[in-house]
Amino acid sequence: MSPRSLKKRVEELIESLTYVGFQYTRRGLFERHKIIVATMLTIRILLRNEELQIDEVEHLIIGKLDPQPPPMPDVLKSFLNETIWAGCKALENIPTFANLSQSLDTDQLQWKKWYQDEKAEIADLPKAFKEISKFHRLMLLRTMRPDRVTSALSNFVTEKMGEKYIE
Repeated sequence: MSPRSLKKRVEELIESLTYVGFQYTRRGLFERHKIIVATMLTIRILLRNEELQIDEVEHLIIGKLDPQPPPMPDVLKSFLNETIWAGCKALENIPTFANLSQSLDTDQLQWKKWYQDEKAEIADLPKAFKEISKFHRLMLLRTMRPDRVTSALSNFVTEKMGEKYIE
């Protein structure tokens, strides 16, 4: 067996064992908990493969807030509250979101449109954040639209692990 075919075989075995283990676990869960377990499995695999950083995962799970955020610009007060603003300021500690508050201020109409979208998890983000990863989109949704996180988690798991983990 060549090294390439051996590596492929090992990857297939890992995927098969992961899915079988997930299936056995899923049988004992309530329906509402299945997405949580699928997300935990996905995040653990991505962390092990070094596709995610632990500080970003912790930020997603905890939902950090800036304890003393600067005053919110008046143009944002029409659609954001103080808690969301504190979350946005805390999110700026992640390099991908370094200029989030500046973008919120300069592109407030695009942000307001995205924020008010019924399905924000699939709606287009404003131009400065259009190309962020699904995981970073999850982080943004967790901060600004926590009501859409469950649907976004389904999209994330489907993209990373496959639809069979969500069905």
